[in-house]
Amino acid sequence: MRSIKLIITTIAILTFIVSCQQIKKPETRKQEKQVVKTKVIEFDQEQYLQAALEGNLSIIQKGLEAGLDVDAVDENGFSALTLASYNGHNEIINFLLQKGASVNLPNKNRRTALMLASSGPFNETVKILLNAGANPNIVDNIEQFSALMFASAEGQLEVVKTLVENGADRALKDIDGDTAYDFAIKKGHTNVADFLKK
Repeated sequence: MRSIKLIITTIAILTFIVSCQQIKKPETRKQEKQVVKTKVIEFDQEQYLQAALEGNLSIIQKGLEAGLDVDAVDENGFSALTLASYNGHNEIINFLLQKGASVNLPNKNRRTALMLASSGPFNETVKILLNAGANPNIVDNIEQFSALMFASAEGQLEVVKTLVENGADRALKDIDGDTAYDFAIKKGHTNVADFLKK
């Protein structure tokens, strides 16, 4: 009797072990199927910064997703925000600011995104940067030029108005003792000079 019981018990144990192994096998296969190989896309800073200059938001987004620093700079210290501002790419500017880009980050010559935007017909860009905390009275370390001087020299009246409304100092002088008003006069931008003289 004991031997029969032993045989029955042994068969029951073996049946249990086999059934457990059969249960585990599908789970192992399922886990193997869930392993997905991801394609790694490499981005370098040059691509990222060139995209900012050219207005390619898609590459900017992918670059940041790949782990690039939002404030990465080129050999001259130009950041993506500065380069996008130079060409008035507002969609990229807003995106970079949302991602934490430093609005007053200067390049090697201490020129900022606001200075570069102010040299062109990009009044909306200037407003975006000012609203994000851009300082209109930073001066570069070459000629002591301010954003207002850049705008005045290029005859950008609307930009000049926006800068003055947001605290740009008309009295700032460059290393030659010239003010934004002097820049406007020398370049023949009488409408800008008239506004600054008021």
